[in-house]
Amino acid sequence: MSFSRTPAIRFTLAGIVLTLGLAGCGVRDGVKLSDTATTVPDDTAYALPGPGGPAIVNIVQRNFSNATQQDIFLFTSASTPGQNVLRVRLFGPVGSNFEGTKSLGYSSVRASEIAKEMRRELPGVALRQSPIYLQNNYGPFSYAYGRGSGSDACLYAWQQIRSPEDARSAFQNRGTIQVRLRLCEENASEEKLVSNMYGYTIRGAFNAAGWNPYGEPPSVDPTLGRTGNPIYPKPNDARDNMMPAVEAERVRPVVQFRQVVVATEKVAPIKQPAPEETIPLPTTGDMSGIVVPSPDCVNQSAGAGQCK
Repeated sequence: MSFSRTPAIRFTLAGIVLTLGLAGCGVRDGVKLSDTATTVPDDTAYALPGPGGPAIVNIVQRNFSNATQQDIFLFTSASTPGQNVLRVRLFGPVGSNFEGTKSLGYSSVRASEIAKEMRRELPGVALRQSPIYLQNNYGPFSYAYGRGSGSDACLYAWQQIRSPEDARSAFQNRGTIQVRLRLCEENASEEKLVSNMYGYTIRGAFNAAGWNPYGEPPSVDPTLGRTGNPIYPKPNDARDNMMPAVEAERVRPVVQFRQVVVATEKVAPIKQPAPEETIPLPTTGDMSGIVVPSPDCVNQSAGAGQCK
């Protein structure tokens, strides 16, 4: 009985090997690229640096089942190891295309998590967190500053944009935006690096009802427009809006003299017509016997006797 089953077992094993071989050939036909990490054009950036800030070099976008993230790599001239990057994470409904992908772990801004991020982005750089409360157009933010390699100055800043807890619900004011900025620049001051957190602009959003991490807009001051509530300009504002005074005695125009030689041509003078001859009238004496000749008599050179 054992000898009769041997050919059947051999044929079965040969079929399995042939099937695996054909499957292997099918895999080697090409490489499939993952959609979770792609390079996108610069004009699709979720956030833009402020005017005069570092230029965008490249953008890598990663999609998750609950969020989307862009690493916006920025130009760097520093010698500190690493790449300047503006990282933007948008938590919200990404769509059904990424339901099978892994989710991005959400964690609120905590000191321990920020310390891990700084060690990962700026290894070996001693950073000191600023104790000052700061706020830009999107709300409060914070940063840490330190010195990198050579004369480099480095900054790591973080911000979370989320509506207040009492304003969030299942239908409105949902979603979160997290921003991280890693920036090193040669011979830069702390103020210059921090100014990038005031100048950047977020332009990405989910096209979904109720997604609004910014919350409700602030209400107008109830005293605005009411009588008995005067509003005075601040001294600095009044002074800045005035035109600067100019003292007359200190403004002395400088006049420069320069001799200019102009070539001229000799022009013959134009002969003016001779004035007509006039006969003066006497001012004294008896004028009853004086006869004034006619113009024809004055213009005649001969025959004056005919003019009487």
